[in-house]
Amino acid sequence: MAVVGAGLAGSLLALALARRGGSVVIVAPEGQAATALSYGALPGRRPAGHWREWQRHHGVLGWRPSRLVCHGWPQPLAAGPPWLQALPTALMPFSRVDPVLLAQALPRCLAALAVRRVSATVTALEPLAAGGWRLNTDHAPVVAERVVLAAGASCRDLWPELPLQWRFSWAGVLALADWQGSATSAWLDQGRRGRIVLPRRLRRPAFEASSAHLRAPEWIVDPGLAPWGSGGLLGQITLAGPGLDPARPPDPMEMEERLRQGLGTLDPQLAEQPGQYRQVAVPFCLDGRPITASLAPDLWAFSGFSGAFATVPPLAEQLAAVLLNS
Repeated sequence: MAVVGAGLAGSLLALALARRGGSVVIVAPEGQAATALSYGALPGRRPAGHWREWQRHHGVLGWRPSRLVCHGWPQPLAAGPPWLQALPTALMPFSRVDPVLLAQALPRCLAALAVRRVSATVTALEPLAAGGWRLNTDHAPVVAERVVLAAGASCRDLWPELPLQWRFSWAGVLALADWQGSATSAWLDQGRRGRIVLPRRLRRPAFEASSAHLRAPEWIVDPGLAPWGSGGLLGQITLAGPGLDPARPPDPMEMEERLRQGLGTLDPQLAEQPGQYRQVAVPFCLDGRPITASLAPDLWAFSGFSGAFATVPPLAEQLAAVLLNS
């Protein structure tokens, strides 16, 4: 079985298949997936339970308890310091997965279960007369009896008949390599303590859900921050709308300026941090429901997740069971 894509969805699905005895090859180019720039937030007890179970099978994957600190409360709480704004969510079950630690662990986990990796870009899918598929790549072709598309924003290029609810946006963050080199800030201190800072009402989900009605690309910023290895990720800018191309990133200088402006509405010091702007195309579905379905004989999609770190692990288990029992 071939899984196209080596991000969170493709990697966890490959692990779930291999753990059940499936023979799996991942076909994906080397490079950055959306997983690497994610906050890895896990609200609630159930997602934490899923990740603890995955770590029981595969060892440390970067999951750990955490706390959520929200901003944007009504007055007078909104005017208080971060420690005060953290109180309403202090007892909320919350944890996170550090994407840096996860990225370091996944190759080990995949190799331990004999999942093969082909570092290539799939350029076309070709059904074979006898059944199965040939994956034409920028190197040698790969032949598989069954294929799962988990190729992020490239899925529609490989299969144009994807449901119209599947879309993609461009997401960008500021990446700080080391917290210690950043200026003193009460909000940055929350990240240094292993906490995730988010707006009380995230704009991104509603923005993406309404993006089908946009006549031109538009952008929004959700000011926040999260631990990221020894450093942190600051903010998230989302660009969505018609005419975007996953192979043609938006102007990074313009996007970074917009992101910094948005961060400044939370704390001017955040806008001045010497972070590196990084962006990636991210798939989503207009109705918030990912596509985990058959597209054609022996061809499946596993893409378009909202809150991927919370939703992918159980759905990977479910799809792996279906694929190996059908």
